Amino acid sequence: MKRFFVGVFFMVVAVQSVVADTVRVEILAADGQPLANAALLIESRSAPAKVSSKQAVVDQVDKQFTPTVSAVQPGTDVVFPNSDNIRHHVYSFSEAKNFELKLYSDKEKPSVNFDKAGIVTLGCNIHDQMVAYVLVSDEYDIVVTNDQGIVELNLQESETPAEVRVWHYWMGDELSKAQNVQLTSDSGKLTGQVQVSPPMQEDKEPSRLEQRFNRRGN
Repeated sequence: MKRFFVGVFFMVVAVQSVVADTVRVEILAADGQPLANAALLIESRSAPAKVSSKQAVVDQVDKQFTPTVSAVQPGTDVVFPNSDNIRHHVYSFSEAKNFELKLYSDKEKPSVNFDKAGIVTLGCNIHDQMVAYVLVSDEYDIVVTNDQGIVELNLQESETPAEVRVWHYWMGDELSKAQNVQLTSDSGKLTGQVQVSPPMQEDKEPSRLEQRFNRRGN
């Protein structure tokens, strides 16, 4: 009987030794403000908090894509429901995935297979303000910060990073432009600052197609 309990004790210790810790990481922009939709590129041997599936969803709500930034593995089907009460026309001219979903309503849920690594920039041919990004990679496990610039990673204690690579769409549409960011401990979390700022906004006239749809109340 004693041998049995000793065996159980060592088994429990072994299990505890591989249990992952949750590490909170905060990413800041150049101005010190929390950076939402920043993608942390973690080498694939480290497990992110959420495991990728073979299907992802990019919805359309209030004339915006949601989420703004997604991360999937090659071969993932991305579903594009339309939760608005108007029609949208989703497209991408990106090298990683060139496709077009012509005008459709909330009764349809088309999907597209993202089979090639790279960044896919999404747009709507009717509403120019609608832009989103799908990061397709099997080299990295990619996790994206929330509105507060926070992301949680499930890592072994020995894997707690001192540095991460961070990409944001203000850098452009190539993962190679990601920056190496040093992390420091701050109030129970790790904090890193990316040297990136929002681009200057330019006034842009709506396209003829957009003007026509706006007149119709879309």
